[in-house]
Amino acid sequence: MSESNIKKLFGYNLKKIRKERGLSQLELATRLDMHFTFISDIENGKKWVSPETISKLAKELNTEAFCFLLPENFEIKENPSLKDFTEELQTAFNTIKSRYIKSE
Repeated sequence: MSESNIKKLFGYNLKKIRKERGLSQLELATRLDMHFTFISDIENGKKWVSPETISKLAKELNTEAFCFLLPENFEIKENPSLKDFTEELQTAFNTIKSRYIKSE
């Protein structure tokens, strides 16, 4: 996957999670002491972020950092059972594996 595709995926998931939390770009930026255009640029795949910023975003949005890199169609259920979680994690792994790891 190219760098620009990773940026777009990260931005897509950031926007999705931010909206699920009911926050505007301005509200999120204010909470993190950032400019709202920076949040916009991240969501539009124009800017990349440091690991520290990823950690801050995840903490403020009450999510795990890896959620920003999940496939677009992957949904995390509220309070999943262990079986559901295991099945969904396996599905996500298989999707990522088929997309990014070439078979020999």
